[in-house]
Amino acid sequence: MRIRSLTLMVLIGLLALPSAASAATKNGITPTSPKAGATIPVGKRPTLKGRVNGPGTMFLHVCKNKRKGKDGIICPNATQAETIKRVKRKGGRWSVKPDFFDFPEFWLQAPGTYYWQVFRISCTGGSSDCSKEGPIVKIKVG
Repeated sequence: MRIRSLTLMVLIGLLALPSAASAATKNGITPTSPKAGATIPVGKRPTLKGRVNGPGTMFLHVCKNKRKGKDGIICPNATQAETIKRVKRKGGRWSVKPDFFDFPEFWLQAPGTYYWQVFRISCTGGSSDCSKEGPIVKIKVG
């Protein structure tokens, strides 16, 4: 009897925990590469990838901090962004390769911690908030 109730409590506890996939998905956007905490070698251009569910044109922001604006997007002021780039979509997948500039202050040339976020612009369902932001991912260049 005790084993059965203990097993039942463990199963209920496991069902209550969010899955790893749902924690990494926001507004239908799931970043898959590079993963949070990954290190990109100095001077290399990574390809950022993920899955998307929902309509809209997509963009990438890369910033030195994860502070968000009112709409939930990092680098609310474009002058704060290290990179802003349109994201390519095909089916339920997206990818973007940031531009590379060969000067020491450029983020892919400057070791440090950076944050990236992909968002889509979709004004459906009568919502006044057309920005559907994905999760923020922390990466390092070094």
